[in-house]
Amino acid sequence: MLRLLESVLTGSPFDAYIVIEFDSALKTCFNLIFLRDNCTCQDCLHPDTKQRIVDIFGDNGITQSGCCIGKDTAAREYFVSTRFQVGELLVCSWAEGHTSRFSKEWLLVHSYAPPLRPSKALLPERSTWDAETFEQLHQKLNNNKFYQMTECAPKVLQDIYVYGFAFVDEVPISLEATKEVSETISIIRPTHYDLGVWDFTSDLAKKDTAYTSLAINMHTDGNYWNEPPGLQLFHLLEHSRGKGGETRIVDVSKVLEVLVSLAKEDESWRCTLDVLTTQPLSFHQAGEEGSFYIQDQFPVLTVSKELELLQCRWNNSDRSPKIPLPCKFPMGQVYEALFRFNSLVNDPKYYVQFQLKPGQILVFDNWRVLHARNAFTGYRRLCGSYLTRDDFLARLRCSMNNRETVLNTL
Repeated sequence: MLRLLESVLTGSPFDAYIVIEFDSALKTCFNLIFLRDNCTCQDCLHPDTKQRIVDIFGDNGITQSGCCIGKDTAAREYFVSTRFQVGELLVCSWAEGHTSRFSKEWLLVHSYAPPLRPSKALLPERSTWDAETFEQLHQKLNNNKFYQMTECAPKVLQDIYVYGFAFVDEVPISLEATKEVSETISIIRPTHYDLGVWDFTSDLAKKDTAYTSLAINMHTDGNYWNEPPGLQLFHLLEHSRGKGGETRIVDVSKVLEVLVSLAKEDESWRCTLDVLTTQPLSFHQAGEEGSFYIQDQFPVLTVSKELELLQCRWNNSDRSPKIPLPCKFPMGQVYEALFRFNSLVNDPKYYVQFQLKPGQILVFDNWRVLHARNAFTGYRRLCGSYLTRDDFLARLRCSMNNRETVLNTL
């Protein structure tokens, strides 16, 4: 049973509020403009699209006087005549004649002053790895088969999110099969390299070192774009008459854990962490005639307030000499931080190396996992794709939660 403990209805419509108490004696405050704005009835929230129809800023009775709503008498008195009924529901009868009904569950989920229930996690917890733990993890995850892709797709999605990578085995050695796996995971992102699944050898068809037989150091792809590809997928179709070309990957989430630990103990490492998480770098792609890409707004590591990795941007090959100004740190500290980061991601304690092989697809989180390629000889043909991150996450949420659970978190 709900109880109404307090209501303040006069004054600015932005300050009017009520205080609700639940059976458990939990209390929370709701601004009335928030409740009116978020009415859940079909006249205010489209039943099919789940989009808001009500326009609290335009045609719902709060009149404006110039640009200063607080001086408008009608606005100040908009909530004065609001009436409430409480019980199993909170019923609000508004000035313009509309009635809103809110369940206890809705009020708990959407409480904010204070929040009474933590937001439900629609995604799993992430788990980091290093060289020591990778092999056991690889064996655990390495049971996804192409011919079972529909059934194992939820697991593949979850493995990519939790660990940053997944393998799919017994894949037909073709562009068509690679495309099928790609589209099961997300939407293929077109770029200037290719509009769909890309397919290349060391022929410099595109002016990028990926299209050579040279070694490529640890990197993420697309740092020169505002939004680097969310996921990347590799399928080696052929490597004949030569050797080399091994792939290396490293979990930057694990490296960040190391950085945070070192920063807690040493002032110079605290500075390193600050540089890596706050100092923007500039990256470019200028090999192709008629196109020049540059991005200089982001640091190497974008992190949450809890210092968890949100995105890594690192590619020494594409790093521009121009430092975004004003530089937040002495140049020597910037280079020290970059040297330290580069040393960690190339430390055998953290990275793993293996050969890609025809019939096995590797898909990984391009915002989290750095990859590298050793130099090679012979003929090597690789295909793959860039995949959109938002669509991957949307499919993962739906694979892990029923629709009602997802809608209750909106």
